[in-house]
Formats: sequence, C-alpha cells, structure tokens
Amino acid sequence: MALIQGIPGEFGPQPWGEAILRTSELLLLRITRRPADHEVRLPGLATTPLHVVEDHTGRALTWRLDGDDLIVRLPDTGEAPVVRVALEGKLRIVPPDTVTANADGVWDLTPTGTTSYLVARRSADVAIRVFADSRPRVFLANQSSVAGDACRTIGPFPMPAGLVVPLRVEATAIRRILVAPVGTVLASIHPTGDGELSVVVTNFGRATAHGEAGLKLPDGSGCQWTFEGLEPGASVAWPVPILGPSGRHELRVRLDAGRRSASSPYTIRLPATG
Repeated sequence: MALIQGIPGEFGPQPWGEAILRTSELLLLRITRRPADHEVRLPGLATTPLHVVEDHTGRALTWRLDGDDLIVRLPDTGEAPVVRVALEGKLRIVPPDTVTANADGVWDLTPTGTTSYLVARRSADVAIRVFADSRPRVFLANQSSVAGDACRTIGPFPMPAGLVVPLRVEATAIRRILVAPVGTVLASIHPTGDGELSVVVTNFGRATAHGEAGLKLPDGSGCQWTFEGLEPGASVAWPVPILGPSGRHELRVRLDAGRRSASSPYTIRLPATG
C-alpha cells in the first residue's frame, strides 16, 4: 500500500512501555518491559524518522519501517533504554482502527465508538448513510452536516486519497455506517431479527436510479426485486427470511443498477436445528 498520511495525535500504551511526545518532532520510547527478541514495535507512525538513538548515550540504534510501524532493535544487554526518535516533521499517526475503502470505494462500518478513521485509495466525493435510531449529525474531517431525514444519505463530502480522515457520527443506537462515492448505487444486507434479514438498496447518486436486485439464500432458494424511481439519497428495503444449513454463510446481493452498482458482503452464522 502507498504511504498513508496520518492525523495529529499521540500513541496509547504499548506492550513494551509508552511513547512520549517530547516536542512535535521528537518522540521518546520509554521501555519498561523488554521484548524477548529485543525489538520494539511502535504501530501507526506516519511521520518518517530522521534518526533513532539511545537517549542517555546518543548511541545509534538499528531501526526499520514495516508499513506504518517503526521497529527498533534494542541493545541485547544492559538496562532497558529510553529511545529517542527524531522525526522529519510533526508527528502524525495512523489510528489502529483506520479502515481502507474496498475495491468499489465503499466503507462498510459497524462502529464501536463515535469516531472511525477512513482512508481512500483515490480522491472522490462521498456520501454517508447512517443506520441509527435518530437523525444523525456527521462530521467528516472539518466538515459537518445533519440529516434532514434519518433514512437518507448525507453529503457530498470531498475525500482525499491516502489521507487518514476522522469520521464522527452523533446519533443514538448507531447500527451501521455506509460511505460510498457519489454516483454509486449500493446494496447492503442488515440483520433485523431472529431468522430474518433486510436487503437495502441506497442511491448515493445525483440522479434517480432503477434496477434489479437478487439474493441467493443459504438453502439454495433466491429472492428477486425490481425498483424504479429511487431518488438521490433515498433507500428501499425488502425483508428476507433466512433458512439453510447451520454454519457460516457469506451473502452478497446481485445488483444491476448501471455502471456504478456496488454490493457489500454480509456474513451470517446459522445455528444448528433440532
């Protein structure tokens, strides 16, 4: 993957100790638990190091980058040192929960908190559909918007390529967030209760959409739907009872809605019967 530019921030606790931001361009790695292999890994460092030395002696230490992780080789003997990491510029990090868009440029998020971090492979204008129990307010980077209707998309927002962008959503009971390039018609699958799912088609475009959607079920049967006059920003949904053998099944809607059709997969686990 190409280099990802991170966001300003600081590191959380590490298995080997802590990373302390002394100045905007200087990190101190305080080692309190020496790893057995004498290598310290600092994940999510987006700023390139200039040099890495032992703090008290100035002795240069061996280091390398593994993706967005900095790996420093500690001396094999002696007390665990404090490591000084000088940076080429201001500290920028890649948060551990950063999500990259899939091949269709779509993010499919089930957030564990109010903020997620997104990375796009290429620049695009995107819209956001939040599945929540209240009208959401969305903050993407330094842009914000509130939904006039909780069942419609919000946007567009410009999304740059290769830049970590925070997405914050204020709403009650957020179940899922879909982010897609403007112009996309997206099919998604959502749990609605025991033994039932909902197939949802959302128009992230600027023009009215029409097409067909189909879903093959785990028991070998299938469902087929057509939709007409789906307005920009709107969604249409169909309930689907789910039957089939026990185990894990990956479902994906077959969607035909023009050149920008996309479909997010969904995995279910059916319990054993009897």
